[in-house]
Order: sequence, then C-alpha cells, then structure tokens
Amino acid sequence: MYKLTLTQREVLMALVELYEKHKRMVKSKEVAELINKDEGTVRNIISGLKSIGLVESKTGPSGGYMPTLKAFELLKRPSAPGLGYVRVYKGDVELNLAVINLELLDLLNPEGARAVLRVTGDFSQVSVNDKLRIGPTPYSRVFLEGVVTHIDVVSGQISLYVTKLAAIPREYVGNIASHQLIILTPNQKLQEAAKIFYNNRIRGAPVMDKGRLVGVLTATDLARAIAEGRTDSLVKDYMTRETITIREDEDILKAIKLMNTHDIGRLIVVDSTGRVTGVITRTDILKRISGL
Repeated sequence: MYKLTLTQREVLMALVELYEKHKRMVKSKEVAELINKDEGTVRNIISGLKSIGLVESKTGPSGGYMPTLKAFELLKRPSAPGLGYVRVYKGDVELNLAVINLELLDLLNPEGARAVLRVTGDFSQVSVNDKLRIGPTPYSRVFLEGVVTHIDVVSGQISLYVTKLAAIPREYVGNIASHQLIILTPNQKLQEAAKIFYNNRIRGAPVMDKGRLVGVLTATDLARAIAEGRTDSLVKDYMTRETITIREDEDILKAIKLMNTHDIGRLIVVDSTGRVTGVITRTDILKRISGL
C-alpha cells in the first residue's frame, strides 16, 4: 500500500477528477488551478507520483499526464489512505489533518445534525469547542462547518455539531450566470450609473469601451465616490480596472474559489474567444444551491 503525503493525495485526486471529466491528457496547469497551488510544485509532485507508477506522461502539444490503473485502484479501494481526502480549516488556517471518512448523523433532529470524521494527521491542532470548516469532499462536493464536541485520538475520530452544510452541484457557470447584461461605458457619469444600479437592483456592472472589457464598477466604488464628495466624476475615475473573468464552460466550484481568493462578489463571464457573455454573482450560486 502506498503511503502518500496529504499534498500527493490532493494532486493525484485532482488529476483523476480532471482526467475523468475531460477524457484526455491533463496539463499540470489545470491541476494547479483546481487545487490552487503553484504549477512548479504540482509538476514536482506529479514527477514523484510517476516514479511510483501512479501517473503516466506524454510530451508534445497534446501531451500531459494521466493516472494509471494503480492510481484508480488506490483511490477507490475502501481502505486506501487517499480515499476521500478532504481539507480541514480552523478559521483561515489549513490544518495538517486529512479526513478520510465523513458520516452525517441526526439530519432530521430539530436540535441539529452531527458529523463523525475519521481523521489522520496532527490531532494536537484541534480542541473541543474549536470551529472547523471542511470541504469540498471529492465527488459529492460537500462543505460543512461545525463545532468540535469530542476527540478520540485512539480511534482517529472527531465529532462535530454541524452549524452549516451545503453541497455544491456540478454545474457550468454559463448555465446560472445572468446573460441580460447591463453595461456601463467609461465616460458615463457616476450619478447615471447609480440610477442604473438602483432601477435594476444590481450592485455591479462591467464597463465596456468599443466592445472591449476595460473594468467593473461596483456599489462599493460608488460609495467611495460619495464619501470623497466626487459624485460628479465619471465611471472611469472609480471603476476597478483589474477584472476577474471566468469562462462559461467552467464549473461553479471554480467560480466560488475565485470569489473567495479575490474577495469579490461577482465575476465577468466570457466565452472561449474572450467575449463577455454575462455576469455570475454569489447570489446566483446561492440560489442554485438553495434550490436543490
């Protein structure tokens, strides 16, 4: 049985997920983007996985990496250490713990649900009453938050009182994004933009100049202009020029990661040619999740 590190497990599971999704060789850049790690680090880890027969590679423009049958057997074997590896956070700090099994209990109990985690790693990082965040789980893509109620180091189990629980569906960004675009221009007055926001009940809009995306104006930008007494300014004076975009054929889980990484509430949606086709917001994603 292979004894993989937490990072090796994460990279291998990401490679398997991407290979099963696209049915082709996977680039190291794609793995790095999925798990939010440096591409050079990912390549080094994949090289190590290749040396123990878990990954095959092919050079050239159409080349990349693919998991071997041994990798599939390792991840899908019930006793495999890499099965169901899930990140664990306390606040914003990722702990050196790996959840290898998750069981939800008392989902219908009006007093709240409980979760029992089978965990490997450093138990000294966790105490009773700590608030933990776990997820997403592979395949089922469950996120949960909870308060630690019991720790059993001997059996490798942690019990939680669940305070938040959500499952992220597999959905393309383009399927839930708003395609009724409300577009601003750089030379519009902020007062006019504020009226557009109010009348359409939106909190942000892309700024386009001759068909080219040049920025985003948000309600926060408008508030800053008001605070500075510059309500007579133009959109281009207060818009955010660094725009974060996402392709319409990407998974909404990537949209969530981008929003969290950049601390923003909306992303501009583009097609394969880079043409702006819509906007996706946190509210769009929450509606999709709550509608399940």
